[in-house]
Amino acid sequence: MFALATDAGILVVTQDGETAESGLENSKVRSVAPVGDRIAVAADGVGVLIGSGDSWEEAGLDGQTIWTLTSLGNLLFAGLEPAAILRREPSGTWTELTALSLVDGYGEWHSPWGPPDLCSIVAEPGRLIVGVEVGGVAGSLDDGLNWKAVNNGLFEDVHAVAAAGETLFAATGGGLHCSRDSGENWTWEADGIDRGYTQGLAITEGHVLVSSASGPPPMWEAGGPEAAIFRASLRSEALAFEKVSEGFEGNIGRQGFAASGDLVVAGTSAGEFLVSTDSGKSFATVASALPAINAVAIL
Repeated sequence: MFALATDAGILVVTQDGETAESGLENSKVRSVAPVGDRIAVAADGVGVLIGSGDSWEEAGLDGQTIWTLTSLGNLLFAGLEPAAILRREPSGTWTELTALSLVDGYGEWHSPWGPPDLCSIVAEPGRLIVGVEVGGVAGSLDDGLNWKAVNNGLFEDVHAVAAAGETLFAATGGGLHCSRDSGENWTWEADGIDRGYTQGLAITEGHVLVSSASGPPPMWEAGGPEAAIFRASLRSEALAFEKVSEGFEGNIGRQGFAASGDLVVAGTSAGEFLVSTDSGKSFATVASALPAINAVAIL
């Protein structure tokens, strides 16, 4: 089962694209994450909600601009604008990890519209990694008590971050970047990627996938995003990407991918839901004409 955060609420769908349940139909849902046996969503105007179907309870952060949610077991993390990361305990208490504001360069963070947004979070046991538009990447190895900016060689307009051990990926407005030393040094990776506005990322068993459009949204009016999905092996010393799908109309945004093992799903701004069962080698569109999909999660 999969949860889709859309412009018209939350949809829970099957691998065949059939809708199993829906909720919050009058809300734009920006992000979604599984928390235990329930779903957490960030919806415009109401903050974070936790529940399913027609049963939702308020979980705080009302009035905040929430860009992303990520879970680690029963812990929930929220990325905000202005850039901040908060952690929700199982008790329901939210705590801001304020040491992030002490990293080098924090005072220079910004976005094209004003305040910077913390738009991507990797949460693993013993490690947190965040991506900021525009501010780059920062990491913590002590549950957020201390943070370090890791931006050497990185284009700091970051849309999404992903991790495969010590290898990190950052999808940016200036293309895909990769670090093989936990973020200490970054290189631009463009072999096989023929469009430069990278956005979504997914890590599968042995592969990395990235979505990329022809340019930023203001350039889409004439021909649309012209988006595509690219895939490369993690086992190769040099990343060589192959275009695996471009037969969809919408854009796959920064939270448009989710992956588990060889299963990868993607949602587009045109309401298309794509599924791959072969680690991203091929995709099938199993549902279309849905509301615009902002984020996806595997339940």
